[in-house]
Amino acid sequence: MGEGRGGGLPWWTLAALLTAWSLGMMAAVLLSPLVLWLVLAAGAAGAIAMASRRLALLAGLALAVFLIGAARASLASTPELPAGLAGQTVTVSGAVDDDPVERKANRRLTVRVDRVATADARMTRGLRVQATVYGATPVHYGDLVLLAGEIQPPPRFDQFDYRAYLAEQGIAAVMPSARLVRVAAHPGEPLHAALFAFRHAVIDAIDRALPEPQAALVLGVVFGYRAALPASLQQHMIASGLIHIVVISGLKVSLLARIIHDALGRWLPRASPLLAVGVMAGYALLAGASAAALRAAAMGGLVVIAGRLRRDSHIVVSLALTAAVMLGLKPDLARDVSFQLSFAGTIGIATLTDGIAARLRLLPGVLRDPFAATLAAEAATWPLMLANFHQLSLVAPAANALVLPLLPAVMIAGGGGALLGIPAALIGWPVMQVAGLIASWFRIVIDGLGSSPVAAIVMPYFPPRWLAAAVILNGGALAGIKLRQFFWQRKVWAALGVAGLIAVALLLVQPDGKVHVYALDIGTGSAVLVRTPNGHQILVDAGPDADRFAQAMGRALPPTARTIDVWLITGGRRENIGAAGAVLNRFGIGAMVIADPDPWSVTLRMLVQQAQAAGVQVQPANGRIELDGVALEPGLDGRSWLIRSGGARMAVIPPETSWLSVPADIEAAVFTNGGPLEWQGPGRGISVIQVAANSRAGLPVRAVLQALAGAAVDRTDRLGTVELVATGSGFELAP
Repeated sequence: MGEGRGGGLPWWTLAALLTAWSLGMMAAVLLSPLVLWLVLAAGAAGAIAMASRRLALLAGLALAVFLIGAARASLASTPELPAGLAGQTVTVSGAVDDDPVERKANRRLTVRVDRVATADARMTRGLRVQATVYGATPVHYGDLVLLAGEIQPPPRFDQFDYRAYLAEQGIAAVMPSARLVRVAAHPGEPLHAALFAFRHAVIDAIDRALPEPQAALVLGVVFGYRAALPASLQQHMIASGLIHIVVISGLKVSLLARIIHDALGRWLPRASPLLAVGVMAGYALLAGASAAALRAAAMGGLVVIAGRLRRDSHIVVSLALTAAVMLGLKPDLARDVSFQLSFAGTIGIATLTDGIAARLRLLPGVLRDPFAATLAAEAATWPLMLANFHQLSLVAPAANALVLPLLPAVMIAGGGGALLGIPAALIGWPVMQVAGLIASWFRIVIDGLGSSPVAAIVMPYFPPRWLAAAVILNGGALAGIKLRQFFWQRKVWAALGVAGLIAVALLLVQPDGKVHVYALDIGTGSAVLVRTPNGHQILVDAGPDADRFAQAMGRALPPTARTIDVWLITGGRRENIGAAGAVLNRFGIGAMVIADPDPWSVTLRMLVQQAQAAGVQVQPANGRIELDGVALEPGLDGRSWLIRSGGARMAVIPPETSWLSVPADIEAAVFTNGGPLEWQGPGRGISVIQVAANSRAGLPVRAVLQALAGAAVDRTDRLGTVELVATGSGFELAP
């Protein structure tokens, strides 16, 4: 593939079309509202066509392919728990569909459901359910089980979309505390049963030969098995930038493939690529032949092939083709962190390593390549690392330079020793000691560098819109560096740059045209934020703690949002306005509305005086409050408040209210201060309970939870800030 002079399709043209297909599917899966991004893509294509007639046809084709990809992803279905089953106590029968994960106090089973029995009826569902069970009854892959317990949709945590993670595996529901009623032995699918049996034999062989944590490290490095790794060691691995050596990802196998290829290239220049590809295939099998392992092996194989062809353009086209095929078959892969890191890490290593290494000639070769490869990988993956691990390691290049040269050795010694130790422990024991010595060195590096106070930049929160903006800016900068020979086409680069800046602005500051309601993670208290379609803010109370409030607001609002248009005060206690000082210091307040039906407390009187001194308009509540198509109106008792947007209705319910004060057909409710002591009202839709973690104060009582048995109950002490989005006729949890 040349530049197209000989009649062939230029490599960059093919890469652009394949990338447009993948980006269309990723936009449909990850970005909302999709129409806005389709318009932006059309605008970028039009700007490129106007800037360069040579690229007009390519821009039009790329836009068409982008739209087709978006249509393909929009038609894809995601596994979902039927609404009638959410929150129900059910009996589930089915087969264990994956290798059970053993923990200290429980086991995690993935069950392919044959039948679900509820109190009302019996139904057959083709679901995959993840169940956590307790007790000592042995369970193996393929066994037929009968489980009893509450079935729920997977939660979405404040820092991690666990629902999307399980959906990528085809899991639609969880049973967090299931009772194992009956187990019947069954062999299961022969190929997977053989792979799992082999995996257990390998784990036993390593456990017999090595002490902890060396055994856990060898298992993690060789087979991607992390269950035995101590939590503190995993944290140090993240801080030192070495977590990838125990993760089955394209980043890990790409580094390994490159090292193997370079090490053998001098002696076996023709056979080394085949040997490296063989090592990748063997690794995928030893790791259990999971989808992630097979993807990672494919990425490593592409690096080797590109090195054999000595053409950076080939790895770009190969990666674009692989991504297009994978996403075309399964668009939901766009949400998979392993998939994202595989491609970002591989393309960074393949395209940037040589240029970085050329500027590090003073380092010895054995350290230079891992150091340069890590810098290249971090340059390509840092937005994903911040978004998913919330840390960006500063010591990763040094740590990888000290560890990666020994990675092939521990893979060979650990894998070979385990294989030899299965039939005869004495034969494999000496080889395993070599792997154990290397693992000890790994531990010294991990603990030494990972425990350093300057090991990593920590960012506890990195919201999706920041991730998308960082990916656009970072991807554009790296593409510009790599394709600087095309800088003479300044009009094209200017058009792309303007489109990128517009996209970043939309991601960071532009509202999406929907009503968002945030039950803020402020502990046990009352703090609800309403963001209107045009970006106006209504705040209900503020919660008890200024720091918690500031953190929660920073996560919910874009950096430029510094105005609260209406601040509604429903109570004068600390649980309502303990963080009021943070509100006045950070935001400009349009109007403060006092709706406390009780006599004003001293704290509330002082707050009113402080607000008036700052020039804030203070007024008593007088019925309905309207702003930008959103209406707030008091309940019958004047304590609860209804939020309306079109046909969607939800309620903010304090502990002092009665269940008779709100309509029976509301679609969602936020129970502030842990909710009321008694509740017989709506038990449908979505219920959010604001309560502090590890505290009895405000903990919802059993009677309330029983009354909400028909609703999806989300608690801020477990999920963090809970975001609800208004639809045409109700509210739903934000994706």
